[in-house]
Amino acid sequence: MRRRPRDCRSSQTRFARAHFVIASCAIALLLGTGCTVTLVAPYDSATDNLLTELSVKTETAIARADAEQLSADERTKFYQEAIGSVRAMEARSSLYAKNAKETDALKELEKAFVALRDRGSSPRTSMAGGVRLRLSAAQQIQIAKKRSSIFSSGLKGSSS
Repeated sequence: MRRRPRDCRSSQTRFARAHFVIASCAIALLLGTGCTVTLVAPYDSATDNLLTELSVKTETAIARADAEQLSADERTKFYQEAIGSVRAMEARSSLYAKNAKETDALKELEKAFVALRDRGSSPRTSMAGGVRLRLSAAQQIQIAKKRSSIFSSGLKGSSS
């Protein structure tokens, strides 16, 4: 068996190391230039604000209903405005790609408001659990998106 001369092996090792260094630099360059993969839709402050307003209105209506201070006309108006707000958020949410979870959460929230309205009674604490649960789910999605946007903007800011 013939052995290769020592200088051939060392030149092959140097060649392999050079390729490894070049590939590592290329990967680092791609990562450092801010190439990102978007897994969810971006944070939308308008939807977040609408959800916050709806949450306040819902909790106010529940408190007034529990205290027997929500008239039939006010109850009807509350349900109409709440369902209208949710539908507006659904329309806005559907405009963004990769936003299925938020859109689905808003559809479930609308169903909960409609079901509560169709019972024909005031939105008392004892009956509003489904609405509160779905409202909270939609808010959690917005909070997660906001945290994600803060994190990704921090990365973009540090690379410049």
